[in-house]
Amino acid sequence: MVATVLPLALVVGLSPIPIMPAMLLLMTSRGRANGLAYLAAWTVALALVAAAAVWVGRLADPAPATEAGIGWVQVVTGAVFLALAVAKWVRRPRTGEAKEPPGWMTALDSYSPGRSARLGALLAAANPKNLAMALAAGAEIAVLTTGAASTAIGLLGFVMVGSVGVATPVLAHLGLGDRAAPALERGRRWLDRNSTALSVGVLTALGAALLVKGLSITA
Repeated sequence: MVATVLPLALVVGLSPIPIMPAMLLLMTSRGRANGLAYLAAWTVALALVAAAAVWVGRLADPAPATEAGIGWVQVVTGAVFLALAVAKWVRRPRTGEAKEPPGWMTALDSYSPGRSARLGALLAAANPKNLAMALAAGAEIAVLTTGAASTAIGLLGFVMVGSVGVATPVLAHLGLGDRAAPALERGRRWLDRNSTALSVGVLTALGAALLVKGLSITA
């Protein structure tokens, strides 16, 4: 289960799209409350989407997966990751092109904890890439596990890894307070410059690993 679910969780957890708002919210006047609200809503929404996918997967196909079936799932998932990496690279901003931030991101200074929570839930459950990864992970957990305990462990692992990017700046702010501000600003600028490269690198590495592993099982 780890070999198929962990890559999906890493794509979610290392995606720059939800990490950037977390950093910006932490730098507002209500940074701690906003950051915690954002993280809590993100985690709950991600867990609910994955749990719903497990439930639907069990209804559709309650039988446990075969080794060959798992291998083909890895092949397909790896191919999808590589296709996403190519698409991301093709659509990257060219040298000298200004990359304008989304309108909602420029308004984060005025966010309250309630709005921060809504944003976290929205990015976890409605962002197309994250939603696809959560649904795919839930479906794989459904066919790779049989008991309640193993299903819960699979969901917990997916949510924890899928939340690592959002949780890291929030926990750093909780531990360091205002002393975390310079590091958050440096991290924000680094993500702004390297978000495309990070996404392409993660998708390519995980896609290649899954494809090779899946082909070795199905060959």
